[in-house]
Amino acid sequence: MPAAEYIDRITALVCRVFDVDPATIGPDTPFAEMGVDSRQRVRLLVEVEVEFGLEIDLDELDRLVDVRNAAEVLADTVEGDRPVVRLGQRTG
Repeated sequence: MPAAEYIDRITALVCRVFDVDPATIGPDTPFAEMGVDSRQRVRLLVEVEVEFGLEIDLDELDRLVDVRNAAEVLADTVEGDRPVVRLGQRTG
């Protein structure tokens, strides 16, 4: 699924996690403009993991700067060349 397919679900998560009115943000609204700091981006990353039942590499945190980029991180994780570790799945 391309990143664009995740925009609405990521927007809904962002609004819930950051208590933001969806009418006030777009896919390219920087999280920094919403007053989101790095700790809150970690929280968003965790919420995305829980919502989609997968684990995203913490190194991707720097890419979580707006809804569009968060959707791209999700799409890259789901469809990327890296193996996806589903939450609760044993590795090794």
